[in-house]
Amino acid sequence: MQQGQPRHKQLSRARHEMYLHNKHKSLVGVAAISKLFSSFGESTKTAYKKIQKAFGVINESMSAPNVDYDKFEIKDIATDMFRNNAGIVV
Repeated sequence: MQQGQPRHKQLSRARHEMYLHNKHKSLVGVAAISKLFSSFGESTKTAYKKIQKAFGVINESMSAPNVDYDKFEIKDIATDMFRNNAGIVV
């Protein structure tokens, strides 16, 4: 009869349960830290927007300037090629 086997089973099961307990606690801790940082980020974003609105800062999403492309002349490629040196584009 093996006398050490039941104690070995008990210790092995206890180690496994402790492993599961520690894993669960670490996941809970990571989730809490993640929630803390995300809530901190949201609160700072809200505060930043309020400060921008208070000081009248220009919105970052500005439209592109209006450019009248008709007033720019289209250069002739052949004239540029043969103006100074033959065959070299300037």
